[in-house]
Amino acid sequence: MMELLIKKIDELGFAKYPQIVDDKQIENLLASLSELRNSSSVREKKGAAYGVRNLLNLLPDIREIADSDMVKNLVEIILGAKAKPVRAIFFDKTPEANWKVPWHQDLTVAVREKREIAGFTAWTQKAEIYHVQPPTSVLEKMLAMRIHLDDADETNGGLKVIPKSHKYGRLSSTQIQNLREANEAEVCRIKRGEAFLMRPLVVHSSSAGTNPKHRRVIHIEFSAETLSNSLEWYGS
Repeated sequence: MMELLIKKIDELGFAKYPQIVDDKQIENLLASLSELRNSSSVREKKGAAYGVRNLLNLLPDIREIADSDMVKNLVEIILGAKAKPVRAIFFDKTPEANWKVPWHQDLTVAVREKREIAGFTAWTQKAEIYHVQPPTSVLEKMLAMRIHLDDADETNGGLKVIPKSHKYGRLSSTQIQNLREANEAEVCRIKRGEAFLMRPLVVHSSSAGTNPKHRRVIHIEFSAETLSNSLEWYGS
């Protein structure tokens, strides 16, 4: 099974993994997330919280899952023994927050402080945390694990991906559009408790749900790399 998983991630840029959290863990996570409703790290739309950043620092439950033997062993097989969680984000789509995301690659990482270093560009602050686009070589060696707290498919805005698109490196908006027109996208149908593993450079998007209901996802990013010039991952 693990050999097939590694092969899929290498060739396609993504792979689904069976149950990584059980129902009890999911209910505990949802209870903890509800307590963050009034946090400054929570974005809201029409009163419905739909995004939380900095979960590794805000919720011990998330850190515990990210550091668990099951997750650690899985990630280390792909990234190596030095792999560690470096960022975690929560997303939710609801009837009140049924947004769509255009085709893109994940190009930004979170760091502890801002340093003007060659190759690190497009500095921003989100929830008072510095974010930056690192060199492509950093992104190529990262892995994201999306832990689903609800079933996800096309009806509630499930993720869509373009297979093998991670092999083209960092792409411009025009290149992404051309790639999208030349390739068939795959809808990621993921069950509650399952995980979806993907490389950040995979071109992906999500539509607004046609039958909007909760599509809650814990997105955890991992890396085995040390950043340049003493720059530190925010979540490590």
